[in-house]
Amino acid sequence: MNEEIIKAQEDNARTPNYNKWILESILPYVGTRILDVGAGQGNFLPYFLQKEFLLATDILDVFVEKLTVTYSLRTNVKVCKADIQNEEFIEIARRYYVDTVICNNVLEHVQDDQKALRNISAMLPPGGRGNLILVLPAFQILYSRWDRAVGHFRRYDFSDIQSKLQKEGFSIKRSFYMNCIGFFAWFVNGKILHNTPYTGAFIKEQVLLFDRYMVKPLRFMERIIPPAFGQTLVIIAHHTYSPIK
Repeated sequence: MNEEIIKAQEDNARTPNYNKWILESILPYVGTRILDVGAGQGNFLPYFLQKEFLLATDILDVFVEKLTVTYSLRTNVKVCKADIQNEEFIEIARRYYVDTVICNNVLEHVQDDQKALRNISAMLPPGGRGNLILVLPAFQILYSRWDRAVGHFRRYDFSDIQSKLQKEGFSIKRSFYMNCIGFFAWFVNGKILHNTPYTGAFIKEQVLLFDRYMVKPLRFMERIIPPAFGQTLVIIAHHTYSPIK
C-alpha cells in the first residue's frame, strides 16, 4: 500500500496546473491555522506559508523526513508523523489550535474513513468556526483497477460523504464537481480498458497532456457552467454541532 501512495504522490506532482486549479478553488475557505492531513510531498504547502501556522502530517517516514528538512527554517511550520485514524492525532491538532483541516485526496486512502472524520470533528472548534476541506475522487461507479492500483479503498458519492459528515457534526457549506472530462477518461481507462496508471508510458502521457493543454480551458468552461458530475468532488464543511451518537 505504501508504494502505491508514494507513486500516486509522484504522479500528482507532475500535474501542477490541476493542483493549482484545486488549490485556488479551496483557498477562500482556508483559515489562518491549517492542518494538512496526508501532506505527502507537500504539493500544497508552499501556498500556505504566509498563514499564521501550518501543521503538515503524514504516515510515511519518507514524506515526513523530506518535509522536515524542507521547512526546518520555517518557524510557523510544524511537520510530524501521525495517522488520522488514531486517537493521538486529536491531541496533536488540538495542541496547535487549528481552524482548518485539509484532506486533499487523502480520505479515500484511509480504511476507516468514519473514524478519521470523527477524529477531525473532535479537534475542530464547533459553532461553524472550523472548516474541513475534502478533495475526493467522485462516484463509486467509477471504482476500478486504477483506484486499487493507487491505494483507494473507495470513491465517493455525494450522499455517502454527506451522511458520514453529518454523523460527526459537520454541515456542508458548499460542494462542487471538477473535471467533467476526467470522469469519462477514468471510466474508459479503468472500467472498459482495465488500465492502471502504470500500464504503460501512454497512460502517463495522457495525464501530462491533459495537465498541459486541457486544464486551463476546462477550468474556464466549468467556471461558466458548473458541471453536474466530474472526476473530483470538493466538499467545504463547517463543524457546527455535536456529533450524532
